[in-house]
Amino acid sequence: MAALNQSESQQAGFVTEADRIAYEQRASALAQESFRQGNTAWQEGAYALARDWLERANRQARDNPHVMFALILARQAVGDNENALKLLDQLLEKFDFREGWSLRATLKQASGVGYQALLAIRHLLTYYACTPDIEKLATIITRLNGVPCWYGLQGNGQIVGVGLPAKGLQLVVDGKLKKAVRKKGAWFCPAGWQTAQTLCVMFSHGMSFPDSGVCPQKIMQCEGLVDVGEKGLTGWVWQPHDSDNAPVLDILEAKTNKKILTFCAEDFCNSVSSKQPLARYRAFTIPFSALPEGPVRVMGPDGKDLAGSPIDPDILRSAASQIASYMAEQSKGKEHSRTRVSVPKIIPIPVMDEGNAQPKVSGDTAETVIVIPVFKNAMRTLACLQSVQASLKPRASVHVWVVNDASPEPELVTSVSAFCQQAGFRYLERARNGGFPCAVNEALRHLTAYDVVLLNSDTLVPEGWLQALRQVAYAASDTGTVTPLSNDASIFSYPDQQGANPVPDLEETDLFMQMAQAANAGRSVEVPTAHGFCMYIRHDCLRQAGLLREDVFAQGYGEENDFCMRARALGWKHMAATGVFVAHVGSSSFGESASPLMLRNQKVLEQLHPGYHDYVARWMAADPLFAERRRLDLVRFRSDRAEDFSDQAVLLVTHAVGGGVEKVVQERIDFWRNRKIRPLVLRPSEKGCLLEDGESEVKYPALCFAFAKEIGLLLRLLRAEGVRRIEFHQITGHDQQVKDLPARLKCEYDVFVHDYIWFCPRISLMGWKNRYCGEPDVATCEVCVTVLGRHVDDASSVATYRKVAHAFLQKAEQVFVPSRDTERRLQKYFPDVSFTVRRLEKDSFLKKQFQIPEPVERKTAQASAFFAQGLKRTTSRIRVCVVGGIGPEKGYDVLFEAAVDASLRNLPLEFVVVGHTRDDARLLKTGRIFVTGQFQKEDVVPLIHAVDADIALLPSVWPETWCFALGDIWKAGLHVVAFDLGAPAERIRATGLGSVVPFGISIQELNKKLLEKGREMENKRSLSFA
Repeated sequence: MAALNQSESQQAGFVTEADRIAYEQRASALAQESFRQGNTAWQEGAYALARDWLERANRQARDNPHVMFALILARQAVGDNENALKLLDQLLEKFDFREGWSLRATLKQASGVGYQALLAIRHLLTYYACTPDIEKLATIITRLNGVPCWYGLQGNGQIVGVGLPAKGLQLVVDGKLKKAVRKKGAWFCPAGWQTAQTLCVMFSHGMSFPDSGVCPQKIMQCEGLVDVGEKGLTGWVWQPHDSDNAPVLDILEAKTNKKILTFCAEDFCNSVSSKQPLARYRAFTIPFSALPEGPVRVMGPDGKDLAGSPIDPDILRSAASQIASYMAEQSKGKEHSRTRVSVPKIIPIPVMDEGNAQPKVSGDTAETVIVIPVFKNAMRTLACLQSVQASLKPRASVHVWVVNDASPEPELVTSVSAFCQQAGFRYLERARNGGFPCAVNEALRHLTAYDVVLLNSDTLVPEGWLQALRQVAYAASDTGTVTPLSNDASIFSYPDQQGANPVPDLEETDLFMQMAQAANAGRSVEVPTAHGFCMYIRHDCLRQAGLLREDVFAQGYGEENDFCMRARALGWKHMAATGVFVAHVGSSSFGESASPLMLRNQKVLEQLHPGYHDYVARWMAADPLFAERRRLDLVRFRSDRAEDFSDQAVLLVTHAVGGGVEKVVQERIDFWRNRKIRPLVLRPSEKGCLLEDGESEVKYPALCFAFAKEIGLLLRLLRAEGVRRIEFHQITGHDQQVKDLPARLKCEYDVFVHDYIWFCPRISLMGWKNRYCGEPDVATCEVCVTVLGRHVDDASSVATYRKVAHAFLQKAEQVFVPSRDTERRLQKYFPDVSFTVRRLEKDSFLKKQFQIPEPVERKTAQASAFFAQGLKRTTSRIRVCVVGGIGPEKGYDVLFEAAVDASLRNLPLEFVVVGHTRDDARLLKTGRIFVTGQFQKEDVVPLIHAVDADIALLPSVWPETWCFALGDIWKAGLHVVAFDLGAPAERIRATGLGSVVPFGISIQELNKKLLEKGREMENKRSLSFA
């Protein structure tokens, strides 16, 4: 974390984007350490200490499922069932896992909500193998809630439960009546049960639990990945719904399906990175010596191929052998040179930025066939098919082929086949699931004379999409493929390039399409590769480049990239149709194996096309689609103004890193929105500045402008939006030309002061030894910025810097300051500027609402277990709360020194930072400071209450212009000790809700004050609730 500690902007009290990234990296490392500490405490039976560390880890790595579940267990262990359940419900919304449902049943029953405990048990029995633990829990929960009988299914097909008859157990399996099999006093399912969708047990009295039956197919579900390693086939496998059992795998010859080998994957695998809580992956290795020549299938206990299967174990070595054989034949002379040799499966085709090949262009157009492979999710699939049908014009020469890739969902098969018959779509059905490449090739083999559109079944297409793609496809003779923009399609993603976009419905998709046409109709940009979610392939390109490679890419990922590289080597180009938008939900067919399969196939892709990933990376760095995305952003931005708003707008200039400034900016946005004036926000970005719409949550990430080159475009947009006023909140990070905007737009502007950037190039008056500088004369300020550095993009002298700022402030209509203290400081440098005090919170209201918190049992409060480690004492300590992100300007050094002094002198004093610091580890080592981790703003007051502090400390060593942390502390009912410096001291004096101590006081005197004030407040709290 050295980079963050040494950051000049941190020392100045201003956080840059680089600092933000550094903090996130540091937070990840800290979260791992906190999790380790929590796990160690848990193993030692120190559950309260484990809770402290895991609460911290959960804030540092928010939404990490492994941390969340560990914290749930720790909360339960210390008796905090209510908060354990809240977090558990959040986790179960994202992950369906056995231990989570078992714990939910236990906690709900303990909370007296028996019917919800039964619901959790029903879920377990329906979708999970009934382990001994589930069997025991189900027996208890059903008995407590008056359910006389229940049943479940073990992974070996045994039926277990309470109330099962000794003879004649009847089952209903996928709607058909069948008899259970009796073996050695136990009931078992009949043959073929593993593939059943539902299985119900018939009780004599007619009642059964679970009433909807169990799902054998779900219980047997298997996930895994197979790859080629140094010694043979390697991989991992597990059964998510029967994870205690070691899966049994079969190896088959791919061509004949002859079984070669059966083995059990028993060894646990720790190399798989997974978000799934408590996943139990099993590793396996099959040596080359146990495998035949040629491709094999690796099948799980559910009868399905693992991801990556079929696979040729000897693909690389056989390629070398085949080439060697060919060269050997050539060396024998002309009479032997015609000997046929097989073509290696891996023939590297290096990727070059420019190629000289000329494609074989037919010169003709062709009819179009849309190929849609379908597998899972009937609802999404039908929505896709319906959107395709609605988009096609009557009597259009377009055909639709739907390929059912052996779907495991009867509802999908029935509904899709019926829809295809009604719509006139051709319906193909594969006998065995093979994945996207196999399903597509099933159709492509018949379609080499047609233009083909490969379309995922989780897409939605708008009106006019196909005609627009076709227009681009034939705009140039050497265009091989065309791909539209989408919400989730790697390099084609829009608006956010990372694909983190909401999934639009059909109406929204039509709207995106209309706007894309308005911005970019007929336009295209060459791209390195197409994307298979919606990929238009011209007939002559398809005929020359051939089919997708199902032999090396298995179920999919990378096959369309390989096709595009082959086509590119033949001279074909791939284009993005930036005037077309198709919605894409994003597939989840592969489960936990999706990411590993993608990584495996990326390696295969690089073997086939060396340099592919570097080529794509160079293209992405150049970002040729930026101008197209910005045109589309401009159209959306201009059309998104609320209808009931006026034609005027206000521009708020600020930074991009949150904090107190952002809180004020958001309040000003609300102010203008309530007046029906569109608030626009201008923030610094890597490309210059980014324009946002404060009126809505819609993002326009391509509305970036480089001041030096694109100021004209920005000005035209702001004039078109009717900007009549500008508010300057924070100019750090912006080009200095941002201050010219009022003159260029001929509009008025206000300045909102949040720090001292207007007369201090170091922004926050931080001088020697990371303390308030005392505001010396200009000459000393020059030395300060020369030695310590400046944090503004302005190299002029301090005197010149202040002169320019003076002129800017003079021309402002109003200059708002948060406090009288800030006004006095600014008045000293700009005596002829009129300042308006505009307080950011109503302290009179905070004082009126102030209420001392009710005491809690200190031993159960957060952080107490941390402080209690290894201590044998009877004297209670005063607990001091420090709130916020504590860096140098916020008093990090003061806090550290106070803790060290308390430790050295064995003072009854300890500190809890509700928030984070620049170096948590250093503080934690003192044994007198616990750091909770960064919080969400809505959590701050409950978290202050949770640590049960006696008093709060604001250790800031610069004259803050305001301090929202002070308001949060008062909302939590704590009195505050602060230095006699800046707005906090002014506010404390005005309200009487705390004490002010001289700035520069010794650490010993500060700790003495904290102890005195802490005891006073401790006594007051005791008396208030006596």
